[in-house]
Amino acid sequence: MAAAFANGVAMSRIRLFEARTLTEAERLRGMRQEMVTPLARSGRWRREEPHADTLPVLIWIARGQGRVTINARTRGFGPATCIVLPPGTPFALEPGAMTEGTLARLPELFEAPLPDRPRRLRLSEVAKQGEIAGLLDRLAQAGDLTDPPSGRAALARVILLSALIEREGRATPDTPLPAPARLAERFAKEVERQLGTGANLETIGEALDVTPTHLTRTLRDSCGMTASRYLTARLMHEARRRLADTHDSAASISAGLGFSSPAYFTRAFGNATGLTPSEFRRREGRAAAS
Repeated sequence: MAAAFANGVAMSRIRLFEARTLTEAERLRGMRQEMVTPLARSGRWRREEPHADTLPVLIWIARGQGRVTINARTRGFGPATCIVLPPGTPFALEPGAMTEGTLARLPELFEAPLPDRPRRLRLSEVAKQGEIAGLLDRLAQAGDLTDPPSGRAALARVILLSALIEREGRATPDTPLPAPARLAERFAKEVERQLGTGANLETIGEALDVTPTHLTRTLRDSCGMTASRYLTARLMHEARRRLADTHDSAASISAGLGFSSPAYFTRAFGNATGLTPSEFRRREGRAAAS
């Protein structure tokens, strides 16, 4: 903080914007929100299978309960829970039948830092619950971010969210992970690192200096699925995402994900989803249009 003097009065000057050449809308690019509710059958794969986002993710559970898998470790959650995930953190979310909440994808701003490790925070005070819910609601109603006042208001609310999370994080010690959970986390990160290279469980195990059998035992205990099942689920989520959200051909998606041939990709995709890539793409197109 730099000090300036005007008419003999000390005044503080706080640098709020990292790059004045960027507009508010450019700084907030990628920000979006969606409701956390029991997922429709056609879209459950988007959240219930392991995947990662390129931006920080904040999940606010206002009511209900469910399960969240973070770095291949599954834990339950209850109401008034705030889950914060750094960019690139693999996670899967399974909301219960009565769950209500918000999943927010936030921009990375130097003046609004978020934890560099996944955090699960329970907000026991009603005032703080109202504060985070109100900030998220106002962000969802931000309007046209290319309008400078609307953009500045949205930036300010992201900064306030960051401050709230930092305060709550200081009040909630980050307990060390046990050894099996640390291995599960290393495995999940290695899967992300090698996604699309054609790596199999043996390749992943060699990179971590552990046997596939040990990985399987660890993953079964930490998230209820084998290491091979986790690897397949992560790969198939990315395959479905590209089929649903891009116009890339199945052949190019197959090559981009490290499959040896389009035929092998089609067979693996069918085993995982019960559909061919083209059938899945048509179904997702109908779901988006409805």
